[in-house]
Amino acid sequence: MAITRVKKVTSDNSVQVKKVVVGTPVRRVSSGAFEINNIRGIVTDNAEDGSVLVYDGDNDQWVAQKTLEDTNITGGQF
Repeated sequence: MAITRVKKVTSDNSVQVKKVVVGTPVRRVSSGAFEINNIRGIVTDNAEDGSVLVYDGDNDQWVAQKTLEDTNITGGQF
């Protein structure tokens, strides 16, 4: 739950917003938190060189694989 706090400064009968803080600022983040394996719904167990993430609707997750089935790729116009 995010909490919003506003500090106000009044001068010359007007209100100026000095600072708005929403939630709690993150002070430190470890690099391990940004690995793709840490994202829920992504499975990279079978990843190998050349693999891509393919959505598996039956299991509701993204899976690393080299074989693309039922794929239609539209590259657009450049």
